[in-house]
Amino acid sequence: MTSETQETREMEGPVGSVKPVRPVESPEPTGSVKPVRPVESPGPAGSVRQAPPVRLNEPLPARRRRRAGEPFLTRHVRATMARGFRPPPSWSVPVRHVLPDGATVTSDAPDGTTVTGNARNGTTVTGSTPAGTTLTTDPQAAAHALRTHATPLLALITPTLVSRGTLTEQEQRLDALLDRVAETIQEHPAAPVALFLGMQWSSAAEEDESLRRLRTLVRRAADRLPSLPVCGLSLPGPGKPRTLNAAIEVAELLGCAGVGWVDDDVTLDPGCLARLVGDFLAAGCRGASGATKIPHTKEFTTSRLLATAKAIAAPATNYPHGCCILVATDVVSGGMPGRYVSDDGYVCFRLLDPALPDPLAHLRLVPDARCHYYVAGPAGETRRRIRRLLLNHLVDLADWPLPVVRHYFREVLFAGMWPLTGFDASLGRRRGAQKAAIKWLYFLWFAGVGGELYLRGLTGRPLRRIEWAPYSVVRTVTPAEER
Repeated sequence: MTSETQETREMEGPVGSVKPVRPVESPEPTGSVKPVRPVESPGPAGSVRQAPPVRLNEPLPARRRRRAGEPFLTRHVRATMARGFRPPPSWSVPVRHVLPDGATVTSDAPDGTTVTGNARNGTTVTGSTPAGTTLTTDPQAAAHALRTHATPLLALITPTLVSRGTLTEQEQRLDALLDRVAETIQEHPAAPVALFLGMQWSSAAEEDESLRRLRTLVRRAADRLPSLPVCGLSLPGPGKPRTLNAAIEVAELLGCAGVGWVDDDVTLDPGCLARLVGDFLAAGCRGASGATKIPHTKEFTTSRLLATAKAIAAPATNYPHGCCILVATDVVSGGMPGRYVSDDGYVCFRLLDPALPDPLAHLRLVPDARCHYYVAGPAGETRRRIRRLLLNHLVDLADWPLPVVRHYFREVLFAGMWPLTGFDASLGRRRGAQKAAIKWLYFLWFAGVGGELYLRGLTGRPLRRIEWAPYSVVRTVTPAEER
């Protein structure tokens, strides 16, 4: 899908009833992530960790915020901005899991006994389909069905929407991803992968269409790679975290050591996913590993301008972004809270550690794992997406501990914005001056949106949600355009 992370790719700086997913609570306006839920089956994760999990940051609690040593003005502005955004506390929505036909499920029956059987007859099944797939609304049943082969070590999610193209186009994107998954399985046979295909819908008609497409795509993946556990996820949208959280819930039940996702508007180089997994395994399945992004321009003037600005300013591109990322499961355990929209922003603020010599040490970019994407789109759509990105930045800067926020602001988001931050003369003084000018232009926009959030918090009229801003046309980079 055009994710909450594509706007990061475009302008990180200047530029019948069903059972709902387990709620992920997030106190208003801020809060801490829930602790890891006990895993029913430990899976392989414990056997592959080479070191203890890294220290994770927590958002400041909604009340009695610990802001020792924080200047009054900074404390006041951040707390007021935090009150200026009060979304629903959870991304939880009803989810249907589409499984290959004949999968075996285990679930608790209404009388408290345990039922084991074919998915077409199990108590957790919403209904059998005539098309060779099965529906269940129970994450535990889905997890059990995915253990038909080796217990997966890694969960890979590909989120999309019904409106993101035709079934034929989505089949082509899936085929391209399956090529990369096949390479990964061959290169890392000790790291089994489970694939989750997310399909969001926005109406009753689209809900039926999402199930129809998922049945086709699940069968296609199962036929192409018979040893690959695959599960479709049909759920209402929009909101990429909804799909991620639905898959993360099942991945935790499986005991997966890592969870990764790939957007439907990027193209992965051959070997990209295998190299990403190799880096993640070499790091002991800790932190996050991300692909190196290669930008391409569209026919729009906006696309060319932003690409030029990004080439000069290099904004917020030195950590993994959510277009192609692999994250330790403990980083996203319990799913993303409803307060956070940007998936890569959430991962970054969880893992950034200013106490380390390299604060981004746990946020690794893999140089030879390359993915390609288009920069921006039409001017109006791009403007809405940049506003969305700015709101995401501001919520993060208001919510997280000050040392983390300070480093992100000075060294990532506005690095080189002299004289507020250091002057970057690494590529010459002229380029440094250009970078500073672009950063200041972006900062003015950032400050304007921040002022709105501050006034909302001050007047008690908070923003209830950050609107999704999709592009009207979705294109992926073709092999000919990669060169």
